[in-house]
Amino acid sequence: MPIELQIGHATETGPRSSNEDYGGFVTPDAETIALKGCLVALADGVSGGSHGREAAETTVRNLLADYYATPDTWETQHSLNSILQGINRWLLGQTASRREAGGMACTLSALAFRGRRFTLAHVGDTRIYRLRDRQLEQLSQDHVWEAPGMEHVLKRAVGLDQHLLVDFGDGELQAGDVFLIASDGVWAPLGQMELHRLLLLHDEPEFAARALVREALARDGQDNASALVVRVRAIDAEVGLAELRAARHLPLPGKLTPGARLDGFTIESVLHESRETLLYKARHIESGQVWALKTLQPRLEGDVALAERLLMEEWIAKRTQSHYLPQVLPLPARNFLYLAQSYHEGATLQAKLDAGLHFSATDTVTLGIRLLKGLAALHRLDVIHRDIKPANLHVDNEGKLRILDLGVAACPAYDSIEADAQPGTPSFMAPELLAGGNASAQSDLYAVGVTLYHLLTRKYPYGEIEPFQHPKFGEPAPPTRYRPDIPVWLENILLKACARDLAARFETAEEFLLALEQGEASRLTRPRALPLSARDPLSFWRLMTLASLILNLFLIYLLAVS
Repeated sequence: MPIELQIGHATETGPRSSNEDYGGFVTPDAETIALKGCLVALADGVSGGSHGREAAETTVRNLLADYYATPDTWETQHSLNSILQGINRWLLGQTASRREAGGMACTLSALAFRGRRFTLAHVGDTRIYRLRDRQLEQLSQDHVWEAPGMEHVLKRAVGLDQHLLVDFGDGELQAGDVFLIASDGVWAPLGQMELHRLLLLHDEPEFAARALVREALARDGQDNASALVVRVRAIDAEVGLAELRAARHLPLPGKLTPGARLDGFTIESVLHESRETLLYKARHIESGQVWALKTLQPRLEGDVALAERLLMEEWIAKRTQSHYLPQVLPLPARNFLYLAQSYHEGATLQAKLDAGLHFSATDTVTLGIRLLKGLAALHRLDVIHRDIKPANLHVDNEGKLRILDLGVAACPAYDSIEADAQPGTPSFMAPELLAGGNASAQSDLYAVGVTLYHLLTRKYPYGEIEPFQHPKFGEPAPPTRYRPDIPVWLENILLKACARDLAARFETAEEFLLALEQGEASRLTRPRALPLSARDPLSFWRLMTLASLILNLFLIYLLAVS
């Protein structure tokens, strides 16, 4: 059952000539609520401009509409910030293009309720409060000047400056929580004690919102008065996406032999078998099209975490439209746990290496360009692959490259329970991952660098790393040590991609891609070697201490013999 909310909203013009406040909320269907949640927002047009109401209405309407059009894989904060930055630019553009004086700006406070958490976005002096266990807490901070007489002058607002800085916050939800978004025309005349009293007095959000607005005006409020009240009736009982929950308890099909039937497929052969998964070549009985079916080993029956990984791979692939990734077949009804993805004749790059294929610098650069284009498509969705290596890169008979195995990919929109704390293949994992850090786009790009290095040299920049090892990273071995024919510009690119220090690497897949596409024209220099004091401060100071001790002993000796 998805989150259940009750929402009430009230607004009055008060003594002003027009109402420049604008509030709204969206309560979509159950499927959308489970995926993206519910969004509420309240904006207050800046009265110093002539288009405050237009700014407030435009901001709220566009935020409520565009939020549900952002990628499902984006985390809530990313979605809200991306939309608000666009709205801010639009408002500034409108101000600049109009002849009449006055700007278009507004405050904004918004709350997104998704799963078992809430996310707030705030700029200006509307306020967000939470009533929990009869205690009222202000969650937002006013962006006004603190100098005497300027308490109502905004430092930040949507449409006020070229650079919009939004405050974000989040937290766990509890059943019974009450959230209030109030314009300054409500919270200023009432004060926190009266806000607290009225929220406790009225159980129904609609009645509470009306009472707040009515009482604010009765207390000689001189501004527009608006209140938006949300009561959390029930929270999501389970963690995770509803689409995955529905299928994660399906039984496994077991080991299948050629000729066996699985729902609407006929198994033709086993393509690959690993410790955890089975991959079959299968033909769809109705369409005759060949697909690759992926499932778990029979001994893993009942492993919910691995089942979720498999389903998460399908979920991400459905939302990634790129010919650098296999496409999945939607399975509206299935009796067993598996996914169906497009089948392509060919081999992985690891299989080609094992067969003795020699990759030239041109071949490697071409593969790198294709790999980075596919990875950029994933990163734009905030998806981190976490296991880029030759075994997960497939080249079909037409030479097209595809990135395989999204089963351990990280996606901020979904908190999965992982069997491994840090999945990946050690020799391709960035130093920060082996030290217990979090995966990032740059750790994926590090793996790309090691992959291209390995294709050229069959070696690793820091040597092969076993799962049980805790390596200390020195300086990477230049690939020309093993392949003197590698051009200098390509060596510099690979060394930058494989740099031990995260700050020295490429920041985005697009930056890495541009360097490969420009080739020698990129004029990329080799990363500087870090001094020991920065690379390993503990060892540096140990050496300094030892040197100081030896020097002091030598001076004592000289004094003794003189």
